Amino acid sequence: MAAGARGAHDAGAQRVADGLATYLDAADGAGGRPRQARYRVEASCTAQGLLAALVHSKPVVARAFEAGALARGGAALRRQDALAPGDVVTLALAPADSPHEGAGGAGGAAGRRGREEPRVLYRDPFLMAVDKPAGILVHGDGTGVRTLTDDVAALLAREGVPAAPQAVQRLDVDTTGVVLFSLAPEFQPALDALVASHDMRKRYLAVVEGSFDAGVRRMDAPLGRDRHDARRMRVSAGGKPALTLVTVLARRGGKSLLLLELGTGRRHQIRVHLAHAGHPIVGDALYGRAAGGRAAGAGGLMLHAVCEELAHPATGRALRLEAGWPARFGKFFSPLDYDAGARC
Repeated sequence: MAAGARGAHDAGAQRVADGLATYLDAADGAGGRPRQARYRVEASCTAQGLLAALVHSKPVVARAFEAGALARGGAALRRQDALAPGDVVTLALAPADSPHEGAGGAGGAAGRRGREEPRVLYRDPFLMAVDKPAGILVHGDGTGVRTLTDDVAALLAREGVPAAPQAVQRLDVDTTGVVLFSLAPEFQPALDALVASHDMRKRYLAVVEGSFDAGVRRMDAPLGRDRHDARRMRVSAGGKPALTLVTVLARRGGKSLLLLELGTGRRHQIRVHLAHAGHPIVGDALYGRAAGGRAAGAGGLMLHAVCEELAHPATGRALRLEAGWPARFGKFFSPLDYDAGARC
């Protein structure tokens, strides 16, 4: 486990699947070994009931039984087979159908283009979190430009892990910090549901213009698309509800360091809320104060996804992912202004 994650493997085993099972262990398929997860049954149920509660997806359940992926004692289970407390079942995890388009090539394109290998914050057979640098897309945009997903896929391929990473979160090109990837398609629906329901706690650091009022502030202006500029969002009475909680950490030199927590996940939510409040993020070329929409300063957009917390969809354990203090913020503030242990 990477140093950026806490609490995933040091706690006792947790029940999953609505209490029907306890996670035991898993393997990611590296080196040609079986790619699988094992669970101990804790309550009487059918094989279908257990699998449905584990993966939260009818199509995934159907594919798993068609492939004989759920087994007990080496024998594939059928939908209506009865399971009893103490039974140990194995779920074979599907490998990638084919290598991700960015995974090939000696050393990967990250090396060929001089880009550093992704900084891994956490990884297990089900998911992976990396610290996204500035200036890179998370997903492809149809132009063929190299993406963070490509770099993650190349890293996995070099290590012999047969997984096709799928980003379950999106950060703007110039935003840095935690990005979560699904590595097991069986559990991606449960992970997507966590993101959609806002059952994960996600916090950001931002440097903004001006002296922000001290204390905690609740920003809940609804957001909609800007009809005059397709790139932008705006505060709109007819928009979708949006909630951002703001805590001031420090104020210095006409700037403020903020810790922000998302209550919703609207596009450009933090950037729009702060600009609407009269405190745009430093370096924001789209919503900032720079004339002609140019970024203010050479450091780019001063927005960083510093940490997030969630219940692991496959293991049930509490997981905290931390990207830590961004060095590029050092032009304005010090790491001493942000105590990661106390704040995140």
